[in-house]
Amino acid sequence: MMTDAELTILSLVAERPSMGHQIQQTIDERGLREWLTIGFSSVYYILNKLEKQNLISSVLRPEQRGPARKLYTITEAGRGILQTAVSHLLSQPRALGSGFELGLANMQALKPHQVYRELRHHRDDLKYQLAQVESSWQRHQNEDKDNVPAHIEALYTHSIAMMKSEIKWLEDFIITWKDRYPDMEQFPKKRTNEMAKATVTRMGAPTTVNRAKMLQKLKRPKLEPKDDTP
Repeated sequence: MMTDAELTILSLVAERPSMGHQIQQTIDERGLREWLTIGFSSVYYILNKLEKQNLISSVLRPEQRGPARKLYTITEAGRGILQTAVSHLLSQPRALGSGFELGLANMQALKPHQVYRELRHHRDDLKYQLAQVESSWQRHQNEDKDNVPAHIEALYTHSIAMMKSEIKWLEDFIITWKDRYPDMEQFPKKRTNEMAKATVTRMGAPTTVNRAKMLQKLKRPKLEPKDDTP
């Protein structure tokens, strides 16, 4: 089974024949290092691994200055593997048991007023993120009108629908929780430093994600050639 990093790099090569520095540039532009464990040297390691598996091929391209550099192209076998993997990702529901769901499953570790406070914080943050994403999506519609690419429309409309659904669930559950523990609001509403520091994902990144910026990074910018380092 391919790792997320391997699948991502294979997908980048499938977009267009690329050299190592171009792949590094795209990874940086899209902020992929925030979501994947992939260092600078890992990119070349993965490229070599994919080439050995005959998922990509390379040719040496002469340079005016310095040694020739590899230009990577996806093979038919690689494209088949990529299409199968993406089809699987699109057809599978979201996995449970991680992130927010893991917090829900273990919220008995907190006192009722702490659960109440954190869920309200989650809801308010999500509302703010939703406003940003809706504003960005509206800007795309105003600029492109009827020519918004299908993958951009899918990214934004899916994200908006998911956030609205989660906000609705949070608001309903918060009311239920408040009815169950009516004395919660007498406790301070300010989050303690300890609680704030504890609010991290299992990967160590803050749980507060700027979804508008994330969606922008997922788009496919054009790459400009520049000097590479092997």
